[in-house]
Amino acid sequence: MFSKLINLPFKVLGGVARAVQAQEAKKWDAQAEQDAISAGQITNMDISVPDDFKPGPIAMSAKNAVALLKLGCVVDASEGPPEIPGALHIPWTEIGIRIAELPPNTPTAVVSNKAAHAKDVVRFLRHRGLDETWAMTGGLAAWKKAGGPTGASNK
Repeated sequence: MFSKLINLPFKVLGGVARAVQAQEAKKWDAQAEQDAISAGQITNMDISVPDDFKPGPIAMSAKNAVALLKLGCVVDASEGPPEIPGALHIPWTEIGIRIAELPPNTPTAVVSNKAAHAKDVVRFLRHRGLDETWAMTGGLAAWKKAGGPTGASNK
């Protein structure tokens, strides 16, 4: 009897704690759902960098970029469906949101159907500390000419 009397407050507190945890879990689930909705509404993130930022040389030949498909990372920054099999497809308008998908400390070539987009992506990535990023010159046409694989990607 004495032990039941002593354990009673702990049982009551345990029940209260479980109720509070359940309420908090509902609140955080609702917040996570709202965050997911908000993230889905972001269609274009600003990837501009300060005018005084000097990234150094950023151009890479198509031949070297094709080699990075096996030795490093190639980012297909084209809008629309993926163009390069085996490449990480991140449209240039999404690079600011998806930067965490890029492997750190890995030489990376950025290929896009528009050279200006590849250069903008590289300037943005270098400004964020990914110094081993390069913009492939010539776009997808140069990629094909250098013998790089083309077609639908699995990524």
